[in-house]
Formats: sequence, structure tokens, C-alpha cells
Amino acid sequence: MEFEQDSNLTLPLFLLDESLSDRDLEQPDFEISIGLDDELLAQICQNPSEDSSVAITIDSYELLITAPLYLNILSQEHDAQITLTHGPLLSVVLNTEGQKTFVSPQMDMMPTFDLGDED
Repeated sequence: MEFEQDSNLTLPLFLLDESLSDRDLEQPDFEISIGLDDELLAQICQNPSEDSSVAITIDSYELLITAPLYLNILSQEHDAQITLTHGPLLSVVLNTEGQKTFVSPQMDMMPTFDLGDED
């Protein structure tokens, strides 16, 4: 996964319920788009030890919802966080005011950066 400052990281989200393991990864319930500023980039460039994880609250994100079933989430309070586990592996958790939890699949994350050193 490649990260660039001032770009967006877009991940699929799935309702966390008993059918989650049977879901098609190509058909998420909706997506989340997270703005990657320099502060958030610095926070996600961690690799926690094997027995720990890091939770990062996301302040700037947009929900990309097209399914009518989930459009009501846009009018509810909701919050999102990035979870990093050893690997590093990155996933997102979104909690809604209606007590629903949505999760993204864990993604291998070995960030690479363009430092402008090509010459």
C-alpha cells in the first residue's frame, strides 16, 4: 500500500455481524475515504509489537454510501478509527449512533514514500 501526503485512502466497510466471514470482499456495504495529512501519516507509520495494537482516531473522513439501506448513517453521529497490528496490518472500524459497527478487511501495510530524490 503506497501513501502520499494530502491524498485519500479509500477502504471498503462491511457490517460486523455473524455473516461477515461469508461476505464477498468485492461487494462492501460502503466505503470510507480518509484524508492523509502529515500528522496522520506519521501516526500510521508504526509497527506495533506482536502482542499489541495501536488505535488512531480519524478526524477527517468521508463515507461513500450508495446502497439505500445505509444512507441513514450519513444523518447519524458516527466515529472511525484506524487499528494497526503487528505486520504492520491496517484496518478501519466505524461505529454508528445506531450501535452498528462496520469494519474493513486487514490490509498489509508497508508504506513507501516519494521523497523527491529521483535525481
